[in-house]
Amino acid sequence: MSNSSYPLFHSHDRSTIQLLNDLRLSYAVVSTGLILLGFFWNNLTGFDWQYVVLIVGIFSANVFMFVVNDFYDAPHDSKDPVKRARNLFCSPDTRKLGKVILYASLCLSLFLGAIVSSSILLIIVLFNLLAFFYSAPPVKLRNRLYWDWIFVFLWKTLIIAASYVYFFGMDLSAGNSFIYGTLTIILLLSLISQLDNQIRDFKVDKTNNTNHSVQRMGHKRSSLLKLVLLIFFFAFSFMFCYLLDLYITMILILVNISLYYFVNPSKYSHVPEFISIWIVVLFLEYFTTFFSHRQLLLFSAWIIVMVCIAVIHVKRTNLFKDRTRLIG
Repeated sequence: MSNSSYPLFHSHDRSTIQLLNDLRLSYAVVSTGLILLGFFWNNLTGFDWQYVVLIVGIFSANVFMFVVNDFYDAPHDSKDPVKRARNLFCSPDTRKLGKVILYASLCLSLFLGAIVSSSILLIIVLFNLLAFFYSAPPVKLRNRLYWDWIFVFLWKTLIIAASYVYFFGMDLSAGNSFIYGTLTIILLLSLISQLDNQIRDFKVDKTNNTNHSVQRMGHKRSSLLKLVLLIFFFAFSFMFCYLLDLYITMILILVNISLYYFVNPSKYSHVPEFISIWIVVLFLEYFTTFFSHRQLLLFSAWIIVMVCIAVIHVKRTNLFKDRTRLIG
């Protein structure tokens, strides 16, 4: 594919931090975090050097997914000032670096997967193929009705499958209510996040003729679908925690829901970002029966850390600034 058919954007002063941000490594780290599910499901046992290799391999595959998406989106991103500034392939100064990262992340993910096992290698191969067909024409799943949403399920499912296979092999009988419940919560959250991103970029994507599911359904219907999914998600999560006596997590879920009442309605899209905080606490709280006294102290400290992160996020996004909701 030639990159000479769209406007060039020169960037001579891109810092290392900015480069890492433009590569969306923070999103790659968050997505890679799903590989820890198997460790949690295995009662917090089995963490070894080979598992670290698996984590790095999955992280590399996630990096490849974001970079290959930028590579094929460059012609469209060049039309939007914000996306053009972020996309390495829109600038002649960073295009070569982008290609190095593209091929390096692909090769590294396959190499590390092969080190772990043939089963893990197969999962990573499928992951990379999924990433490629999501962005690359003529297939370009992201522009096919509902396939952009199906992609999210497949993307997260493959990461979770790698984690499950590492600890339990192909024995599906190891599944239990906690595994199935947490899996439902995480996959639902992934779909909601994808829907939210497409709704947020609706105007820009419409200008660029991006033909994903939200564009076809329309902004109003998509927003209604997101609301229905959010209600079901919070209801399911709350009942799941109630049945497992996870009362700390239940309180955090209620706090998360209450933000919709207190924050500026224009900031509603930021509220679901707090979900990842109580999901982490959910796992830790569930395994408190396996913790020693010292681990219980660490669990308490982790909750405090999660609260601090929430406070920082509130200040960074100005959630309560110019609140327009009437009380009373």
